[in-house]
Amino acid sequence: MAQEPSNRPGSEIMIRHVRASDRDAVAAIFNSRHVNLGTQRLPYHADSDVEARLSDDPGKMKLVAEIDGDAAGYCELATWPTRPRIRHGGEIDMIATHPDFRGRGVGRALMEAMIDLADNWLQLTRLQLFVWDGNDVAVRLYQNFGFDIEGRLRRFVFINGDYRDALIMARLAEPVRLQTET
Repeated sequence: MAQEPSNRPGSEIMIRHVRASDRDAVAAIFNSRHVNLGTQRLPYHADSDVEARLSDDPGKMKLVAEIDGDAAGYCELATWPTRPRIRHGGEIDMIATHPDFRGRGVGRALMEAMIDLADNWLQLTRLQLFVWDGNDVAVRLYQNFGFDIEGRLRRFVFINGDYRDALIMARLAEPVRLQTET
């Protein structure tokens, strides 16, 4: 059971890799209404589904934002290391904040960590994501990190009895070129 979240202004956000012991907190994140409205997933997740989602996958980085020992957020960065023609790219598959920690910079901290991984460790030059049309807060966050809207997928997802469009957004980085002497 999670402890009461700290509301101290000085509480620091620590980013780390997900652990098996995060299962209950991540399940609470996945089962949160605000998270489910932004995903393609159903609103209820079995413990076994969450465990499978958290298991190691060489193509995915799975991070947790922690505040005062509590898992405050979760994110995934999917890559395609076995697909040579697109291995320069990655997809932010999820950024989700625990309901008790919304509005505290958790999503921003997770995004910063994923961009650092993409740019400085994984050599990704294309980072993409999907966001539902109308989620203006998320769109602005992504735009602040250099993402541009590339296209619209009409009637892409069914939420609350209605079809919604998805926006595909991407951030391109210049590839590092090795200098050769002539």
